Amino acid sequence: MLKYKFNMEEALERAKFNTYKAKTTGLLSQDTLKKIKEESTDISLKALNNLCLILDMPPGAILDFEITDKEKEDRKKL
Repeated sequence: MLKYKFNMEEALERAKFNTYKAKTTGLLSQDTLKKIKEESTDISLKALNNLCLILDMPPGAILDFEITDKEKEDRKKL
């Protein structure tokens, strides 16, 4: 399961990126901002790329992978 390594909403605020900038620049959709607020990593690669641009970080600095018990079981079925 992918997880953010830190609070993305706070990181965007520190980068001075708010809903107004999202709307005027088109870098992140309202749906993506909602998902970030909910700590959902179910975002597009384009959105991840734009997060990297906004925060000046590579994807590995933003996301972490932690395997869940369900994923371990699913992997055994492969």
